[in-house]
Amino acid sequence: MSKKNIQTLLIKHLMEKGQIELLLPDGVKLEIGVMQLDQEGELINCIEDYCYVVANREDKKFTLDSYNVGLQFAESQDTMLFDDVTIGDDGDPVRRLEII
Repeated sequence: MSKKNIQTLLIKHLMEKGQIELLLPDGVKLEIGVMQLDQEGELINCIEDYCYVVANREDKKFTLDSYNVGLQFAESQDTMLFDDVTIGDDGDPVRRLEII
């Protein structure tokens, strides 16, 4: 099955069901969705140009949507945070955060 066919099936599923969860190798769970909370706190489906992605594995979680990037992990004395600003491929500054 081609990449285009998989993408077409995925988009069709998202438009019909609102979200999908995939279990990937090494225990990574990937959730992709197009639902969003409205002003009353109700989930509404298929907002134009809205998508979110959640990836998690054990005690680590990454979220990305049209508005935010989030990172969540278990606190540990051995945890190290590295925050840096580098220059991206287009010459603009890019902020980078690594958690070890």
